[in-house]
Amino acid sequence: MLPAMLIAMLTAITVWWLLIQQLKEKPWTKQGVVPTSQETIWTSAPKVGLWVFLAVVSSLFGLFASAYMMRLHDAHGSLKSWQPLDEPSLLWINTVILVLASGAMQIARTRADRDDFDGLRRYFTGAGVLTVAFLVGQVLAWVQLNAAGAYGPGNPAYAFFILLTATHGLHMVGGLVVLGRTASRVWRGVAKLNVVGRSRIRQSVQLCTLYWHWLLLVWLGLFALLLST
Repeated sequence: MLPAMLIAMLTAITVWWLLIQQLKEKPWTKQGVVPTSQETIWTSAPKVGLWVFLAVVSSLFGLFASAYMMRLHDAHGSLKSWQPLDEPSLLWINTVILVLASGAMQIARTRADRDDFDGLRRYFTGAGVLTVAFLVGQVLAWVQLNAAGAYGPGNPAYAFFILLTATHGLHMVGGLVVLGRTASRVWRGVAKLNVVGRSRIRQSVQLCTLYWHWLLLVWLGLFALLLST
């Protein structure tokens, strides 16, 4: 119960921090060209596509979580009994790393909005490095769990642990592919781009930031679910 409460507190703090960062940008005070309707979040094709994708995948994780709880509380006992796992302590470190990656991505977005391309490169690259560290940590957590010797594919708790963490990890790998493509454009000399080129870079960074925040919130939910059982 206590670990789940800690995760809930961490989620609340993370959401609060992200909201504060958004308010610090004060978009209502920015001057310059007024964006057209095609540049808003509801009419921009890439942004709408990302929101639709996040909605679909969030539903997928919701189904996984529902199946997890139904299997845990099998009322009839007709299936093999549930053997709770001792989640590797490394997962806590991985969670902190992912929080830092999401924070670095948010700062990179702020730097991009301010045309601070040096800061953008530093924080955007840092977010990528931290994300790779998180994935490596997740693999090491699997190794730790297998080394315990008490678990295996026959244990439904173990199978769900692998399913949930692997599915989340695959979505993170997909995000890294997009991040790598955006980072290559940033490092090629974004300062030399015209207004349209810079706008596209900023949009790519914004989409990556949204995706990383979503990955963080999904992981916090999954981690809380694993710890609560």
